Order: sequence, then C-alpha cells, then structure tokens
Amino acid sequence: MKTSDITIVFQGSMKPYAQRDTVPFANALKLTRRSIPGARILLSTWEGADIPAGLPIDEVVLSKDPGPLAPLKLTDQKANNINRQIVCTQAGLSAVKTPYAVKLRTDCYLEHASFIDFYETQLRRDQRARRIVANSFFTLDMAVFERIPYHVSDWFQFAATDVLQAYWDVPLMSEAAGRFYERRPHAKGSNVFEKRFRAEFAVEQHMGMHYARRLGYAPPRYLNDTSDEVLRDYRRFLANEVLVLDPWQIGLVFPKYQWVNASLMQGINNFMHLDWLALTGQPSFDEADVPGQLEQAIARRHRLKKIAGMLFDASQPFHGPMFEPSLRGRVVRRLLMRAFRLLRGVARA
Repeated sequence: MKTSDITIVFQGSMKPYAQRDTVPFANALKLTRRSIPGARILLSTWEGADIPAGLPIDEVVLSKDPGPLAPLKLTDQKANNINRQIVCTQAGLSAVKTPYAVKLRTDCYLEHASFIDFYETQLRRDQRARRIVANSFFTLDMAVFERIPYHVSDWFQFAATDVLQAYWDVPLMSEAAGRFYERRPHAKGSNVFEKRFRAEFAVEQHMGMHYARRLGYAPPRYLNDTSDEVLRDYRRFLANEVLVLDPWQIGLVFPKYQWVNASLMQGINNFMHLDWLALTGQPSFDEADVPGQLEQAIARRHRLKKIAGMLFDASQPFHGPMFEPSLRGRVVRRLLMRAFRLLRGVARA
C-alpha cells in the first residue's frame, strides 16, 4: 500500500482559530500531513464554514447542516450531533477516489501512521480487505460497565473505501428515537450508566448495528440488549470485521480526550487491543515479544476485568452517590479506586 492510495477525510465543524482543549485545525492538518505524506486530505464540513485560504487541503466538501437532536443522555446539556456526523461523513467518503480512506474528526490528528503496518499484517493473515481499523477507546466491552453492543469507536476509522462507505451508509436518527427514553422506561436491570440515555441507541451503536445487520449479525433490540445471541454476534463482529488498535498504536491524538489514555476505569470499560487479541486468538503483532508474555498479559487483564465487574455489581446500591457529578461523588469514586488498586495488586501477585 502506498500513502497515495489513502485519502484522509477530516469530518465535522471547524474553526480557523485555536480553541480550548484542542489544537488549531491548521496545526492538525500540518501534523497529519507530515505523518502520512502523499495521502490526499479532504475536509468535509458545513456550508458557510470559515475556511482560511492556504490550508493544506486537497478538496473541500460542503453539506447543509441537518441540525442537532436533543441531548443524547438525560444528564447531558450537549446536543446530540449524530445526524451531523452521518451527513458530513457520508458526503466526505462519497468524494473519495483512492482505494483506502481514513475517517478522522477535525479535532484529532495523526502523529504517526503505524496503523498501516498493523493493517497490512492483518491483511496478510486474513487474505481479504474487509476489516475496519477502529480505536479502542469507546469501543465498549459489554462484560464490564456499559453493556452497549456494537458500540465501535468513531474517533478514527481506516479501511478500504467501499467498506467505510458501507459502514456509514445508515439512516438518520429520528427525533422520536432521539427522545426514546423520555417516554419509556429503560430495560429491567439497566445499570446507572445505561439509565442515563435519552436516545434509543447510542451514537456509535447506531452506525455499528446497521452495518452489522447487513452482514448477517444479530442486532440489538434495545440499547443494552445482553441476550446470548447479541453478545455472541457482537463478539464475532469485533473478531471478524474490526481490527481494534489502541490510539498510540494508530498514531491518533485527541487532545480533548487525552485524559482517557491514563484512566483506569476507561481502560477497563473499553475493548483494548489486548482484549481483541484474546478474543481472536491471534498472535502478537510485535515480533520482539517474549514467548508466553502475551498469554500472561491476557490472563492479568482477564483477572482485572473480573474483579472490576464483581465490584461494580456488588456496589450497585451505592451507584447513585458514586457516579453523581458532585464533590461527594468524586470523593466516593476516589476511595473506591484506591480500594480497587489494592485488589488489583493482590490479583497480580
């Protein structure tokens, strides 16, 4: 694969000036182009966007803004921009002429392009170019905290262009779906995180489940459908259709969410590359790994997630104060994390 075979689609709103918690878009472009020279860069944004002259962009695609929906969660004030993301991404990918494409948010950038090496190694193993490289953070692991199937991260995706186009070929979310849990109770047994949702399905889940259904996988009937069939097929989907990489393996930098990289809770909640290796039974991509090292790492991670799941289930009566956005909630979470780290040390011993 040549870098000239790849188009990077920067998708979303952009502003010509520096914003808090991110780098100026001009800098993101410069850093990404330096990381993957020869690739085409396409910006897919909104009509009327203030795009400064001289930006190193090969093509600009402008779309009419479909507008937001009500906040995704009952605890949120932020608009649900799922339809904006769908329209903008579809328009950008439709304009791609190269064999491969990257879908990247305008508030992210690439500091290197090692995802290409991982993809080519996997391509030799699979002998088919149907996988989507996705970021581990916010590709959710249903076995722990948020039991939301087909929730595949949309921060960064890389695949053959026709595969990405198919993945994003989804209907818009309706206003009624965006307010689904305003009028209906959540499923019996929903936990504190799942009960926060206003929308019928999560944003990332909406894309993943539509694509998976067309490939013959069992889609969820509701947000946190934990039926055996759905859980089995979600795991099959991740194993067969996705290559999950951690952001540092991809080369992905997301300044707004840089804290996630160091978060113990998010490291457990999400389906990391090590989890993907355990699921698929594939060998490490690192030829320098010592024999037995991968198996030991997988065993340690399995114990860690098992302990986390047990603690989460046992602490359900206290989830209200634990996860409330207040000083009391922060104090309770801090104490519990200390206890968890002690238990993790025991598990490692």
